Amino acid sequence: MYIKTTKKQSNLKTNLIEYNLNLEKGHKITDIDLIENNRILFTIKNNDKVYALIYDIQTSRITKIDIANE
Repeated sequence: MYIKTTKKQSNLKTNLIEYNLNLEKGHKITDIDLIENNRILFTIKNNDKVYALIYDIQTSRITKIDIANE
């Protein structure tokens, strides 16, 4: 995946990020957002449930955020 990590068009920087999210069957990424230039927010849907993963570019760690849909 390639992602822009700057906000100004004149300072475009592209990073190659290789990481496997290990999504289970039926889980689909519905949105990807850049947070504070060093974290990527993945919104994931499985049937009627939605959750998010935050990938930290600097530490290569993932944090899962559960979102209740009840």
